[in-house]
Order: sequence, then structure tokens, then C-alpha cells
Amino acid sequence: MTMPSPERRAFHEFVARHRRILLTTHVNPDGDGLGSEVAMALWLRALGRQARILNDSTVPAAFTFLARHLPIETFEEAAAEAAFDATDALIVLDVSNRQRIGRLAPLLDRHLVPVAVVDHHASHASGFGQVNVIEPEASATGEIVYGLIRESGQELDADMAEALYVALIMDTGSFRFSNTDSHAHRMAADLLTHGLDPQRLHAQVHSHASAARLRFFGEVLAALELLEDDRIVVLEAAPEQFQRHGLVGADTDGLVDMPRNIVGVEAVVLFSEVEPGRVKVSMRSTGRLVVDRLAAALGGGGHAHAAGVSLRATRAEARARILPELHRLVVALASEPRP
Repeated sequence: MTMPSPERRAFHEFVARHRRILLTTHVNPDGDGLGSEVAMALWLRALGRQARILNDSTVPAAFTFLARHLPIETFEEAAAEAAFDATDALIVLDVSNRQRIGRLAPLLDRHLVPVAVVDHHASHASGFGQVNVIEPEASATGEIVYGLIRESGQELDADMAEALYVALIMDTGSFRFSNTDSHAHRMAADLLTHGLDPQRLHAQVHSHASAARLRFFGEVLAALELLEDDRIVVLEAAPEQFQRHGLVGADTDGLVDMPRNIVGVEAVVLFSEVEPGRVKVSMRSTGRLVVDRLAAALGGGGHAHAAGVSLRATRAEARARILPELHRLVVALASEPRP
């Protein structure tokens, strides 16, 4: 095994210095964020640390099975203040800027706890922690957590392996996305030696669609717009649609990816106005456009071909900020032949 990087060595020293550790991930957590924090919490407990998970948002139905390993708490102001009072340190996972931890962000200033960040987003520049393990080349934050556990000499158990496998398959699109490489496949092969059932895990994370959610998807997709000579797909979801179907922001997961299959499309953007005046913008590229810089410029982040940002704006205002920039990016491709 190669020697850990200076950043990883600093992280191991950070863990050694603290006994009571709180973990969190971004708002509207996904499989990578949740799988990474569950695996890390289990590892920390195996090392004799007290580890607790507290997130801004509730756990989506597709990932509630991960909470059987240990509780995943959702933000409530008094309980969050008490959690910060009782912790020695905070580890933030799969987050490209501190605003992305939502309602926990202001507590960092009030409690002044030391922070370590573990992340793989290319838009994450220098990090906002005292210790920052930021590796954009990693296919998932879970891949970094896997490496940290291996470096510590602690044996992986079946529960850690399950959480890490969920992290890996979700951020690689079950090994379909361009971030999938030989490291991801080697990691998956090792995790499977711990008795995992890939078919069961795939079913658990992909078989939670309700009839209401499918109807919602149908409504949004039926109204899709094609712009820039059919190279940009625009989707919109209005507050009344979420209310009518009894859905929340996390229920749009996967929707923005569907139109990427349309021939000739370079980018897809979804404007989800979960509540009036708050728009979640999700952007996807089919491979040639880089969208994370656009998201980062507005306070968001992500990956080169999958990024997003939350805006205090109407859908019309959000469109006015995003679409001219996507137009500029598409025009810049004019001289390049389509594959």
C-alpha cells in the first residue's frame, strides 16, 4: 500500500486527537454522502470513538436501511445545539462548501469546533476545515473513506462495506458514469468479499418510486423545452406540483438525468421550485460541457458533468441567471464536431 498523502496523515491525526466526533453531509443527502458518513461513523466507533450523525435533511426512503446500523439524526435546533456542545470535532463529508450543510453552518461559528472535510468535488478549491482531504480524482467520497479505513489498519466489516458500496454505486451510476475507473472497480471487488448481495442493494436503492412520483415525473417531462437547436433541455417543477403529489425536493432525484438520452443534447437543467422563492437548479452534461464552474460561481458545486445550486429566486429569475451561461457554453462548442 502506498504511503498516505500529507492531507490523509493530517486526517488520521485529527481523528486521534478527538474522542467525541459529530458527522454531517449536505442538504438533501444522497447515497454517497449517507453511505460515507455511516461507514465512517462505524469505523470511528470501532476505533473507540463516540460518533454521531446529524444532517440538515431527512434520509430519503431509498437509504433508510442504512440507518439500521446507527441513528441518522435530522436537524432540530435545540438538539443540534446540544449535539455541538457535546462534541469535540466535526467531520463534513461530500460537501463542496460550508453553506451546503444547511442549518448546521451557523453553528460552526457559534461553537468553534475543529472541522475536517472529506470530499471529491472538483469545484471544491481549498476546503473550509482545519483538515481537508479533497480528492477530485476519486469517483465518490466513499472511495476516499474506504482508503482512510484501509490506511488505519482497521478491518472493514460487512456493515461498513455495505455503506461504502452504496456510496460507490450511487456516485458512479452503478459504474456507468465517466468517473468510473479501475480504482472504483477494485474497491467494489474488495467490498463484495464481505458478503454483500449486489442485487439486493440495487433493489433497495432503486425500488422506492411511488405512483405519485412517477406521475410527477411524467408531468415535468411532458413539458420539457428544447433550446439552442435541441442541444439544451429545460425542465421546470412548480410548488403546486410538489404539493399536489405530496412530494419534497429530494423526490426529483434522477429526473434531470432522463433527458440526457435525447440525441444531440449537450446539457439538461432542472429548475425545481419546491416552495415559492426557493429554486434548486440541477444541471447535467452529456460529456462535452463543464457545468460545475457555473454552479460554483453561484454558490453551488458538483462535478464537471453533474452540478447544482440552490437559489433564493423565482423560476423565471433562476432561468435568467442560468440559461444565458449555458447558451454561452453551447456556442463555444460550435467549432467542435459532435461525437
